[in-house]
Amino acid sequence: MSVNRVNQLRRVELFSALDVDDLLAVAELAQEERHPAGAVVCRQGEPGHRFVLVEDGELRAWHVDPEGVEEEVARFGPGECFGESALMLGEAHDATIEVAKSAVLLVIDKKDLDRLLEECPAMLDDLRMAPEVERRWRAPRFDWQEPDEAVVFVLHKHDVVLLRNLLLPGILLLLVLAAFFVVGSTSMLGLLMGGFLASAPLLLALYQIVDHFNDNYILTNKRVMHDEYVYLIRQSRVGAPLTNIQSVQVAQEGAMAQMFGFGDVHIETAGEPGGRIVFQQIPDPGRMQQMILEQRERAEARTRAEERANIEEALRDRLGQGPAEEEGADGEEAGDSSEEGTEASWPVWMVAPMRVVRYFFPALREEEGDTITWRKHWVALLRPIALPSVAILLVTLVVAGLLVREEGDRGSILLSYFILLVFLVPWWLWVFEDWQNELYQVTSTRIIDIERLPFGLREERREASLGMIQNVNLRVPGVIGRLFGYGSVTIETAGSGAFTFDYVKDPQAVQTEIFRRMAAFTERKRQEEARRRRDELLDWFTVYDEMRNEEAGGGEGFAPGGARGGSSSR
Repeated sequence: MSVNRVNQLRRVELFSALDVDDLLAVAELAQEERHPAGAVVCRQGEPGHRFVLVEDGELRAWHVDPEGVEEEVARFGPGECFGESALMLGEAHDATIEVAKSAVLLVIDKKDLDRLLEECPAMLDDLRMAPEVERRWRAPRFDWQEPDEAVVFVLHKHDVVLLRNLLLPGILLLLVLAAFFVVGSTSMLGLLMGGFLASAPLLLALYQIVDHFNDNYILTNKRVMHDEYVYLIRQSRVGAPLTNIQSVQVAQEGAMAQMFGFGDVHIETAGEPGGRIVFQQIPDPGRMQQMILEQRERAEARTRAEERANIEEALRDRLGQGPAEEEGADGEEAGDSSEEGTEASWPVWMVAPMRVVRYFFPALREEEGDTITWRKHWVALLRPIALPSVAILLVTLVVAGLLVREEGDRGSILLSYFILLVFLVPWWLWVFEDWQNELYQVTSTRIIDIERLPFGLREERREASLGMIQNVNLRVPGVIGRLFGYGSVTIETAGSGAFTFDYVKDPQAVQTEIFRRMAAFTERKRQEEARRRRDELLDWFTVYDEMRNEEAGGGEGFAPGGARGGSSSR
């Protein structure tokens, strides 16, 4: 390994504290690349995964802002580097880097460094990451995050708020201790009574502390999220994509909020009801407001830069300056429709019994093609079906008792029993069918809420495009909901009201799936719109080129009045 390469890496702040052996290991990961002038090293908006050190030559960085204005923001010469956040976090690039003068680059790939850090975890302590990168690198990861989603900030309410909430249990504890001191009882009974009285404020204080740290306000590079868990009461998760945010306002009310610098951040969306997510009593709310707006601007700028890059590539392809990238299919390849366990794979004698089993034990989540269907959890069936079930059970027990005791005419008893069942069983089936027929669905383009009356008497169907969704909120109703794994997911839309998926199993997974479908739908629509605009632009250039060729050939040229040919009238 070249000593020069090790010395180059030592001058990089990120690797400057590594010992010789670790530097040699990192240097072995570096690959040398040579690029001619005009080559693009990376594009704004692309997922980042490389750290780049310039050995020779010069690079320049271009940034496209949300309005589409492009400007040069930096230049990199020999010994300079970029891509620390891409290497450590995998974040998307905020600028397009192209070669100004033919360059020789040293490149370290994220997957190679991740593998090295897994083998030598102690190396992490010696990496000198930039403060912002280190904070994001050490941020927790949540189960609802997408693979390319990075946490920017996680906050709790201000510590002063916690101290204020601890004031009441603190006062109660002091009163208990003061009373115990005044009484001065040292008997076992007195000690037990004092301990019992002191336990109440201590438990209240413990609850306040745990509740404080279970209330998370989260900002990622894709969304804002409020994740709250109150023990034995509820769990809620309210979130919205950055692209749906319309405004961010800060409110600091009261002398304490002004003195200690905490307040509320109101994030307005077009959702219903109210379309608002509130980060309550967080420290330095102005900074959080700025960071949310910055992340939204970065997302908009990346989208604008991708559109410009696609237009440039399409123009190069039309002008014969280079092939355009092959476009993939919009949708995912359809899987094999035949699955194990379908009726086609069952023996004939099993079809009828399995249909009965499927009817009385339907799946709470079914996936067919691009459609996912959820039914209400079994818990939602317990209350409505309890009365007809108890009625059938009681009637059956009474009839069985009469038959065993041989009291009365057995024929009359059985006839009466069957007459009662004629009324009770349809009642039971009606309730069961009513529970089973309330369906919640999400497809690649829409969310659907279906409510059917039993036996096909009536069906109500509400639908909304995934593009209309503003917020997706989750709520788990206390310890029973957590124990049985059910909750509600509320989807707020712009114009179609709120859709509530009640009593769904694993509501966290439902919310995550809806967020995933929303992101895919938005990206697909953005690409379709960008493709349409590119095609329109290329048509303009084609017509312009044809008109220029006609004019150069002496034929019908471009008349000032906008008509082709030598005159503006026939």
